[in-house]
Amino acid sequence: MTGIVPLRSSNHVLLFSAQGQFGDGWREDGFFYYSGTSVTTGSRDPSNRIVETSWESGRRLQLLLTPGRRAQGTWRYAGSFVFDGVAEERTMPGRNGSDLRYPLYRLRTVDDLTHRPGRLPPPGDHRTVDIRRVERSDLLCRDALADPMHGERPETRLSKSFERYLMGQGYAVHRARIRHSPQCAPMLTDTWVAQLRLLIEAKAGKNPTDDVRYAVGQLGQYTRHLPGVLRKAILLPRDSGEELRAFARHMGADLIWPDGESWWTTGDWARDAGIDHFVEPGRAVH
Repeated sequence: MTGIVPLRSSNHVLLFSAQGQFGDGWREDGFFYYSGTSVTTGSRDPSNRIVETSWESGRRLQLLLTPGRRAQGTWRYAGSFVFDGVAEERTMPGRNGSDLRYPLYRLRTVDDLTHRPGRLPPPGDHRTVDIRRVERSDLLCRDALADPMHGERPETRLSKSFERYLMGQGYAVHRARIRHSPQCAPMLTDTWVAQLRLLIEAKAGKNPTDDVRYAVGQLGQYTRHLPGVLRKAILLPRDSGEELRAFARHMGADLIWPDGESWWTTGDWARDAGIDHFVEPGRAVH
């Protein structure tokens, strides 16, 4: 029980833990148990709320450990974690003879989640929606064998490029398969970023207007079966201009595009993913 520190400059939350104190530490079930902030009976602490709502709000829990029981010296980074629930409520003696309560949280490593896709909260009904993790080997470009990606569609190359960027930022990337009716083949989505609750459709045709219109329709059909999607975005090879940015926003979708080594988006979630946020002239920055 040594501190919950949300960072203002990003969506990361630092969890400082002295293993062995207050129940903190690894257990045989594979979870790390972390003690939240202690409070008096009947009150709540906002830092505990940040941990408990971290998944829904897109925050990333980063755990740091100190080797001994005393929280002194160099902290060791243990990895990125996901809140998995409150294991129990505990009490401890407080000042003035009053008892303090604190929650003991159960945390799961992100690696455990991303390598076991069935444990990820599905964006839709598990009976009709499957998710598959995108591995780094899936993103190898065909020009790695001296052939400049012969036969690979432009939107496929675009998706792979952005997915490599997301993985470099520490995000797990998945794709969803929707079995919407027995008579039809399943629908396959492009990029699904569970921690941002973000579904992305990539287009790289010759006509950006047609691309955006088509992508809006696809995202609309996908999200009818994926109620867990909170954000929609269309990935394009370049900035499509003010009219299409406004149209996409009107239809509830953001646009994403590359600019040299950087990526831009009209979405307010940009900072969480390490992407530059494009703001239309005259619009307020939130």
